[in-house]
Amino acid sequence: MILNFSLINAATEVLSAQIPNKMNKLIYFGTFLILGLSIMACHNGEKAQTGGETMEVTTDFSGSADFGIDSRMSEVNWKATELGTGGHQGKIKLQDGVLKVRDNELIGGAVTIAMNTLSVTDLEGDRQAKLEGHLKNDDFFSVPTFPTASFEIATVTPVDTINGATHMIAGNLQIKDITKSVSFPAYIRFVGDAVLATSQPFMIDRTEWGVNYRSGLLGTIKDRIIDDEVRISLKVRGLAPQAQ
Repeated sequence: MILNFSLINAATEVLSAQIPNKMNKLIYFGTFLILGLSIMACHNGEKAQTGGETMEVTTDFSGSADFGIDSRMSEVNWKATELGTGGHQGKIKLQDGVLKVRDNELIGGAVTIAMNTLSVTDLEGDRQAKLEGHLKNDDFFSVPTFPTASFEIATVTPVDTINGATHMIAGNLQIKDITKSVSFPAYIRFVGDAVLATSQPFMIDRTEWGVNYRSGLLGTIKDRIIDDEVRISLKVRGLAPQAQ
């Protein structure tokens, strides 16, 4: 997402003309600058299509094979933006799951995300441990109460290649016992006895899953310290029955 700074400058000039006090001018300019940064922050992925309603998942998998998730090679990558620090990034491992394959096409499946494996990869030592502990407590993901999240595929639709993606995957994402539909572009390929599905980076609004700590929902700009939108990408590897 690209921010038009000319609009901010124009608005600032209008306000400045109406506000004689220099300190007030600085306050208003700072407000617009923070707004601009918050809009630009972490928008280097497509916003996922999300909705309040869950999607119907097919139960007809006749003739399909179960490709078991290779948890060693499957993960969620995340990146969140925080004003003042630039934000943080990390990984979450997949616990288990299965991908449904028929006639060399991915048609469905479900995975379990092990929230207790949530890690921060841009910090080390005590700072890393402190942030990981905070993300796992009730301010964010309440991992002791909700140790797993999940994603269940509803549809897999071939598309003309878009930035390397071959399919659109849609399904139901459950976090903290809240389930919302989500869809995103992914690159799916078969290599030997494995199916590999890698999503393009996409954005989700964490507040839709009840993760509201320091979000824009608090009201004023000064409280919007952590961007509501989080960049997500998925890497899933499933192994054919004979390779498990």
